[in-house]
Amino acid sequence: MAHRPWLPVALGSLAALISSAAPIQSTALSPAGARPLPESKGRAGSLDEAVAAFEARGFVIRRDHPRCREPNLFGLHVRGRREVVVCPKGNQRDTLLHEGWHAVQSLCLRDTPLLSLDALLKKLGRRDRLELQVLYRPEQWQREAEARVMAREPLGRYLEALDRACAVPTPQPAQAD
Repeated sequence: MAHRPWLPVALGSLAALISSAAPIQSTALSPAGARPLPESKGRAGSLDEAVAAFEARGFVIRRDHPRCREPNLFGLHVRGRREVVVCPKGNQRDTLLHEGWHAVQSLCLRDTPLLSLDALLKKLGRRDRLELQVLYRPEQWQREAEARVMAREPLGRYLEALDRACAVPTPQPAQAD
């Protein structure tokens, strides 16, 4: 890891901001310092509905994994596979949507962002932006920000975006010359 002399100051500032801020509305799914809320009931779509929707689209959702013993890990996307792990802790619905979006980014979008930087900045609060700045390298920021933003979408809108991103183009008939 690169030497970051500013990191203790930034982490102290982040801790002060977090202790004075209202609870966040989504699960911070990074392996560092996340404090998830209980299952969200304010947005359409339960955990079971989200799991069923992913499974209907060919994803495997695992509810346990050896890495779930890590205290601050709530879930992960298994790279290169349509597999998402949702650990039995925290806001599992948000974890599924967040990590599921990482799967979409990797498998369907081929690591090309769906949302522009401007769109992300409009949807991210100050706290999210600070966490992203402190916890992620600059080249990871947009990917992580997009997963956070998408996990907050209502389930129907999220699934529409997933379906568009992962759609297999219909082959066009060859035209005669």
